[in-house]
Amino acid sequence: MIKFLKDMVSGGSEVSSKRVAGLAAFLCAVIGKYTHLLDKDAFEALLMYSATLLSASVVTTIFSKKETTN
Repeated sequence: MIKFLKDMVSGGSEVSSKRVAGLAAFLCAVIGKYTHLLDKDAFEALLMYSATLLSASVVTTIFSKKETTN
């Protein structure tokens, strides 16, 4: 289980802070929605924040791979 969590947050040899923050925001949004602590606007804002951070991590990975192949 610990190995799975380490693999989930690492894109190679180091931990991506964007992925960790994105996953944390997503978990907070889901928990907040199901416990009725968040209203609709706060829920959508957390999901947008999470999606932005996770997609930024993907874009960073794509461009860093192109730089190493040249």
